[in-house]
Amino acid sequence: MIDKSQIIHLIQQDLKHSQLTESLRNLGLDDGGLYSLDLMSLVAQLMQVPPEQMENFAEIYGSYLDKAAKYPVTYLGEHLLPVAEACYHRLLGGKDG
Repeated sequence: MIDKSQIIHLIQQDLKHSQLTESLRNLGLDDGGLYSLDLMSLVAQLMQVPPEQMENFAEIYGSYLDKAAKYPVTYLGEHLLPVAEACYHRLLGGKDG
């Protein structure tokens, strides 16, 4: 069974991936989305987001992916854990409203 901490860990890993692909883009190595992991869809599925709320969900999730580049890049992405937790809680709020 998937629990809250596993979903937060998935978000954290997606933030780290976003951070790394943004760094590559800044070096002129744009992948054009080719290496997207699409973890957002998996997180949405695990959080049981209804289709009619996906647009809001994606907007919130994407805003946190954009924020990831502002944090230090580390091996474990430990700086991103509080960001992932904030994203998760915001998604829960967005899901209800």
